[in-house]
Amino acid sequence: MRKVKFALLFASMVFFFTSCHKHNDCHDKPSSQANLRIGALLSITGSGASTGQSSQAAVQFAQQDINAWLSSINRNARVQITMADTKTDTAEALKQLKLLYGQGIRLFVGPYSSAEVAAIKPFADTHGILIVSPSSVAVSLAIPGDNIFRFVSSDVIQGHAMTAMLIADSIRAIVPIIRDDVWGNDLLGATTKDFYAKGGVISSAVKFSPNTTDFASVLAMADSYVNNLMTTYNSEHIAVYLCALGEGTSILHSAWAYTHLSNVAWYGSSAFAHNASLIADTAACRFAFSHALPCPSFGLDETAIDKWQPLTERIQSSIGRSPEVYALTAYDAVWVGVKTYLAAGTQTDIATLKLAFVDESSNYFGASGNTTLDVNGDRAYGNYDFWAVRQTPAGYIWQISAQYNSATGVLSRLIRK
Repeated sequence: MRKVKFALLFASMVFFFTSCHKHNDCHDKPSSQANLRIGALLSITGSGASTGQSSQAAVQFAQQDINAWLSSINRNARVQITMADTKTDTAEALKQLKLLYGQGIRLFVGPYSSAEVAAIKPFADTHGILIVSPSSVAVSLAIPGDNIFRFVSSDVIQGHAMTAMLIADSIRAIVPIIRDDVWGNDLLGATTKDFYAKGGVISSAVKFSPNTTDFASVLAMADSYVNNLMTTYNSEHIAVYLCALGEGTSILHSAWAYTHLSNVAWYGSSAFAHNASLIADTAACRFAFSHALPCPSFGLDETAIDKWQPLTERIQSSIGRSPEVYALTAYDAVWVGVKTYLAAGTQTDIATLKLAFVDESSNYFGASGNTTLDVNGDRAYGNYDFWAVRQTPAGYIWQISAQYNSATGVLSRLIRK
C-alpha cells in the first residue's frame, strides 16, 4: 500500500512539474521544475562565519545524501540548493531572501542569527515563505502560527542551563556584556529572570551594537561594574556573562588589560560555543581557558550518535575542524524540507507546506535527534552541552565540560582526559 501511495504521489509531482514547465504559470510555486528547490541563507562571512562555514558543508552533504536517496527509491526529482551569504547582517539577509524569492524559491534553511530571522520574518509571513532556522533561539520569536520554524529550542531553556551552572559554581552576582540585538536582549532576559529567582544579583548590562569593532569602552565599563560589585562580594562569587557572536574573540583578547575583569570568572553563551575564531587567537584562548568560560549550546543527542558521529567526521574532514552543533540541525532541516515537498505533492500553498513540515518533523529522527516541534514551531526537546576551552599538547581546543538535562534540571560535570 505504501509503495502504491508513493507511486501515485510521484506521478502527481511529475504532472505538476511538467505542467508548470509547459504553461509557465507556476511562478508562485516552490518548485517550477523537477528540482526540489531550497534556499540556504548562511552566515558564511561576518560575526557568524564559524557556524556559517560548517553549516555550508553540512548543507552540501545533505544535498548529496538526499539526491542519492532519491535515486535509490527511483525518484526523478532532485534537490537543488541555492546558497546565499547573509554576512551575518540583517539587511543582507532580507536582500538575499527577496532575491531568491524572485527566483521562485519558497522554502529556506537559515538564517543563522535571531536578529536576521526577525528582519526577514515580515516578508516571509506576507509572501508565503517557509523559513527553517537551524540556530535562532530568541524567546520573542517563539510565535505560534507564523511561517518561522526553528530546529533548536528557545533560550528559555538556555537561561535555566546557565543559571544551574552559575549556582553550582557559587556565583552570586554577574555583569552582563551583551550584543545589543533581539538575540542578546532576549537571552539576557531569560537568564536574568531565572538567576534572579534563584537569589542572584545582576548589574546593569553593558551593551554593544553588532557593528562594534573597538571594545575598549565596553570593557572599561564592565570593569568598573565588577569593581563596584567587589565592595559587596568576594571575587570568586562574581562573574562576567558574555553574550556575543564571533566578536567575543576580540573582547576576550583585550580583557587581559583590565584588572577587575581578569580577577573573576567568565561565562559565555550558545552563539560563541565552539567558535573557530577563538581557537585561532592565542591570547583570547588563554583568557578563556584561565577564566573558565563555559558556553552552553544545544546538545548532541547520544541516542543519535550513529547518525551525528559520521556526519561530524565528514564535515570536519571538509573544513579542517570540528563543526558546531548547528551544522547538524542545518543538515536535518534540509532533509525535513525535502520530505515536506514530497509529502505536499501538488499542494504547494503555504498552509499545506506548514502542515506537512510539522508532520514530517514529528516523524524524523536525524543527526540532531528528534526534531518534533512545539506549538511555536520550535524544537520541543533538547538538552544543553557546555563547551569550554581546554589546553592540550597540540594546543587549545573546544571540549564539552558539562551537560544540562532540561527534563530533570540536573547539571552534570564531565571529566575529560
